[in-house]
Amino acid sequence: MRAVVGIICGLTALSLASCATTYDEKLDSKLVASTSETEVAKAEGLVAEGDALWAERVDAEKLKAALAKWEAAIVLAPTAELAVKLSRGHYLLGDGHYALADNVEGRDSEYQRGLDWANEALKLAAPEYAAAKVAGKPHPEAIRLAPKEAVPAMYWYATNLGKWAAGKGLVTRLKYKDDLFSTMTHVKSLDDQFFYGAAWRYFGGYEAVASGIAGGDLGRSKENFDKAISIAPNYLGTKVLYADLYCTKMVKDEVEGKAKFKKLLDEVIAADANADPEIAPENTLEQRKAKKLLAKIDDYF
Repeated sequence: MRAVVGIICGLTALSLASCATTYDEKLDSKLVASTSETEVAKAEGLVAEGDALWAERVDAEKLKAALAKWEAAIVLAPTAELAVKLSRGHYLLGDGHYALADNVEGRDSEYQRGLDWANEALKLAAPEYAAAKVAGKPHPEAIRLAPKEAVPAMYWYATNLGKWAAGKGLVTRLKYKDDLFSTMTHVKSLDDQFFYGAAWRYFGGYEAVASGIAGGDLGRSKENFDKAISIAPNYLGTKVLYADLYCTKMVKDEVEGKAKFKKLLDEVIAADANADPEIAPENTLEQRKAKKLLAKIDDYF
């Protein structure tokens, strides 16, 4: 039922809207590193302080403090790696903490900030891409110039852009559909294991969301989600997305969809969030998401 209503509402929005919201990439600007040894040393200290706070990112206030440290550091000593950290961190604050608190305004603001920092990371890690965009090449063509070193920047760019666009409505989502697809296709071609099978997970969600309205396919969605789980079974976010995006689209077999939805979320809740210490905070937040989704199972089916 939710999927049917969503499609109807989305098509209504499409017919009423005159244009999509456009993201301003500011590709012709760049951060400039300080030439002062004192300021560079200060930046290194700020990064270290931010890293220590990041370890406690399951606490929203610690995460905000980490981001503040990194943002103070990057204006002194900009690097693609630090810009990626900021993009990932703002995404986590929005998609994890604010989304769980039903703070839609805060969530969408963080997607915007995450997108801004991913864009900075791309300019630093893939200057050929940025130059091509400035010269007028379309994104799907320009992004192919990005090297493997830019995979983290590309991934967080696409992840934040997708959520940012979704918050702006169906028209904006469709406007950036090809940009997202081409970016993640390039990520997958360069490193399909990156960030716990991220590209496979992304296309699992992409195919589910696009099914019925933009050429997506639930069969391909399932294959992608299953592949992501096989690559990184301890990354709980894959199963949460699998349940939320794939299972709720199984309108032709809601009984099977409901059963799979419950099974996936029960597995997430019962899992050991610390099985992989590197992502224990993310897994803890995903378990909270799973409980929240499971509590609404009868609203989805």
